[in-house]
Amino acid sequence: MNTVPPVLFAAQRPLARWGVLRRARVTVDDGRLVVRDRFRAHAWPVGPRGIASAVHVDGRLCPSASGARLRNLGKGRPSEAGGCLHLCDGEGRALACLVLSDWQPNGALPVPLETPDAVATAVNGVGRGGHLERSGVAAFLRHHGIAVRVAPEGAEPPRAPAFAGTLRPGPKDGPAVLPMLLGLAQLLVLGLGSFFVGGATGDEGIWAVLVSVPFLVFALCTAGAAFALGLAGARAERPALAELRPSPGIAVTRGFLRRAAVRLTDEALELRTAQHEKRLVPPPADPVLGVREAVVFEDDGRPWGVALTDDRQVAQVFLHGDTWLAGDPGLGRLRDFCARAGIGLRRQPLPAFPGRRPEDRTARRWRAGDYGLNDLFAYSVLMPSIVAVGAVPAFFGMAGGNVDWAPFPVVFGLAFAIGVVPYVIRGAVRKWSLNRLVPAGPAPDARSGAVQAPGDEGAATL
Repeated sequence: MNTVPPVLFAAQRPLARWGVLRRARVTVDDGRLVVRDRFRAHAWPVGPRGIASAVHVDGRLCPSASGARLRNLGKGRPSEAGGCLHLCDGEGRALACLVLSDWQPNGALPVPLETPDAVATAVNGVGRGGHLERSGVAAFLRHHGIAVRVAPEGAEPPRAPAFAGTLRPGPKDGPAVLPMLLGLAQLLVLGLGSFFVGGATGDEGIWAVLVSVPFLVFALCTAGAAFALGLAGARAERPALAELRPSPGIAVTRGFLRRAAVRLTDEALELRTAQHEKRLVPPPADPVLGVREAVVFEDDGRPWGVALTDDRQVAQVFLHGDTWLAGDPGLGRLRDFCARAGIGLRRQPLPAFPGRRPEDRTARRWRAGDYGLNDLFAYSVLMPSIVAVGAVPAFFGMAGGNVDWAPFPVVFGLAFAIGVVPYVIRGAVRKWSLNRLVPAGPAPDARSGAVQAPGDEGAATL
């Protein structure tokens, strides 16, 4: 199998943020360390005149990362547990800062094989200390000749005059507060504009047009952008060299069977969930960070889960046995996927669910009450249009509910329908189609692998 350059991918994202996953990454190209976010890239030569070392401040964020409150609203609140990493020049001065959790596939701390089903937080004790080593970031930097050390007692290195600040991949969740602020700003600007223009001209028709028509245009643009974003995100996928689909032994939703998959592409190993969340993991062809094994965990001979792990024995992906494996007792699909992907396969005894997470969150049904407000804005590309049309009653109230301009209620009705009707339809589809339970058994037309790369004999054993 041909090797690929080591890459640090951005943390997992929902469908509305897949654009961040396509663009944001940390690489070393032509002797330059490059940190790309959603829109731009920062690059320095590797060596004394550029990035010569890295200093890890463990367990907390530096002022540059924790103080950027406004930027964090748009990019998601950073996790303090993993600390931050300062990229330093030959004199030990920081040129940039990376939040470690931003560049971990699961968006949190590395999860060891001892508790593969655990939520990766410092609270439950997963991965205490040594985050930089277990995450693979230290190995990535050393591979490119960049020395790595942990700051003594959390002391931060001095900043260089050209300090680039904290470099984060891009939006991680909604967030809910920004569309709400946008809706309020829209209400304020259009309301004041219509009041002053209408008062100056004395023409109630102009006043009504200024209140309603811009709102309709805004609703059209918002809904159109939402549909385009969802369509582009779902279709901009790389071809799969190998694919593992769920073979559930319990009833699962149609959405889970349709969407969930582990796919190997020429760039990464991808995990897709029923909620259209995607995680990128370095593929087996990555000589430093890549996945090496699929470890099947057994409790009294019964497989209850499988973890895709790297050289540091970190569970990059964990699949629950009931929803992913139980419908294929011989594990034939898993063996076929591992062989095509060049991943080893072994069994390991371990008591079931030592991390106390027996629920498969990748297979959960879509119920709004199970998600935070920011999640709703991130998982549904239509939510900004819902916020936009929330101003309809306010606009109508400003108009006094009685306007002589005949098209006024038609324009308002169209704006409301554009924002609300697609969301209602989407909710009905989720409830009556995607959330419908499918009896246990292999997924229809689900195959382990689509294409096998020439000369790739695979590495699966069991």
